Amino acid sequence: MIRVSALTKIFEGGNKAIDDLSLEVKQGEILALLGPNGAGKTTTIRVLTTLSGFDEGEVEVAGFNVDREPESVRRAIGLVAQKTGIDHFLSGRENLMLQGRLYRMNSADIESRIVELAKYFELDDALDRPVMTYSGGMQRKLDIATALIHNPKVLFLDEPTLGLDIKSRQNLWQYINKLNKEQGLTILLTTHYLEEADHLSHRVAIINQGKIQIVDTPEALKNDIHGDAVILNFDSQGPETGDFTYAMHEDPEIKDVVWQNDKLHVYVDNGGSAVPKLVHLAEEKGLAIKSLSLSQPSLDDVFLKYTGTTLDEAEEEEGEEWWHQWAGKGGGGGKWQKNWEKWQDTVEETGTEEEKAGWQDKMQEWQNKDNTNQAEQVNPTETANDQQQQPQQQWDKQSQDDWQKWQGNKDQQQQEQEQEQEQEQSDADSQAKSTKEQSWPQQQWSGKDQGDWQKWQQPDKDK
Repeated sequence: MIRVSALTKIFEGGNKAIDDLSLEVKQGEILALLGPNGAGKTTTIRVLTTLSGFDEGEVEVAGFNVDREPESVRRAIGLVAQKTGIDHFLSGRENLMLQGRLYRMNSADIESRIVELAKYFELDDALDRPVMTYSGGMQRKLDIATALIHNPKVLFLDEPTLGLDIKSRQNLWQYINKLNKEQGLTILLTTHYLEEADHLSHRVAIINQGKIQIVDTPEALKNDIHGDAVILNFDSQGPETGDFTYAMHEDPEIKDVVWQNDKLHVYVDNGGSAVPKLVHLAEEKGLAIKSLSLSQPSLDDVFLKYTGTTLDEAEEEEGEEWWHQWAGKGGGGGKWQKNWEKWQDTVEETGTEEEKAGWQDKMQEWQNKDNTNQAEQVNPTETANDQQQQPQQQWDKQSQDDWQKWQGNKDQQQQEQEQEQEQEQSDADSQAKSTKEQSWPQQQWSGKDQGDWQKWQQPDKDK
């Protein structure tokens, strides 16, 4: 269903985000793509979903070539990105309707699909409520529903449970499993969570530095690390720890030794017999063991083996709250406040007491941030000189060229204003001159004989 061959993606500056990557996902399979931050997971998803180009390789999704048939690929796939694509000021129904329209579905099919998906994801009662009143888990279910509105063959999930609590995460796992088993969807997901990959996927692919390191079932990957895993942590590290590590390599029962920061991972055939030997050896080398644990190898051990780190220590990006998008984009308290007030009545009518308290906390947090922003703005009572100096102070933080560009625009505006004022003055002078010329003969003759004035006036009338 997905076939990737020798895929390479090079960013500006020569950085290879994807380096000769090859991967195949079978029809009806769930494959988890595991890797640390910056390993190339999201970039790979973007290439497979036609959102990003690539430099070398061949990519086919649902039988269509991504490079030559991108529109056919888009009709055959659904994508749930890390950051939600739903509109929080629309209702759930309106979001689904909008997505259906984008896929040019007819109204009857959209309505039928909305009813089906709302029932499937248990969103019936909340379908006509604004999305801002949904919990995090409900929002993510709606996000997946919008990706399924057009009945795709392949579903891409990029960190689908990022930012959710454990209960909501496990609840979402059930829906993903159902989609695969009941509807036969092929699913490619990226995740930070080892238990998620272990629970959901048929196979796991570990990616590091843009390369696929290994692909196999979770059980096969764990069994590949034979025996047991012993983790040692010492009070201090010095030459003795190096001597201790070197001595362990002489023991045939020890299969592998991997350092992770201040922890030493030792993989042995039999942990029960190996632990006493390790403790005795540490005493001989003058090392004090701070902690020791014994366990069966996990996916974390597999990940450590192929990437040199663990997902536990890999920094996880937090999911941004939807309302944070209003910050710093010209919305200020005004834009946020108007939208909040618009839905306030709905919130009060539909939300539980616990949900209402959460919304109020979010509103207060945003308002506090907005007040801070307002306090940092220039006081309107500042003098004209201060206001003139402020742009220069702002541009001092940027390049001199930018300041000169701003200054040039300012001078041009002043010049145009001066020209406009000169033109207005010229027009006024011309009009005054004309008026004076018309009144001058009368002023000239007024002091003379009345008959002479009438004599002068008569030719003017003849004209």
